[in-house]
Amino acid sequence: MTTAPPLDRPLPRSYMPEEKKAGLTRNVIFACESSAAMKAGDEDAAWAWLSLAKIPESAKIAMIGLLGKDFLTAKGFKV
Repeated sequence: MTTAPPLDRPLPRSYMPEEKKAGLTRNVIFACESSAAMKAGDEDAAWAWLSLAKIPESAKIAMIGLLGKDFLTAKGFKV
């Protein structure tokens, strides 16, 4: 089993119970944490979690077109 490389920054505030993360891939956890943070009203954490996820290039291009490169960079995305 291979392990994912370490993150280059601390994790945002978590809104998911540890038991709900069991068996999920790191990428799925990032997406679910983003959703949970948004539901909790913590937009900053939601963007921070989403910026950690591996997003397909086509989706990143769409996000850049919709939100702008500067916005995404400010939210922690590598664009």
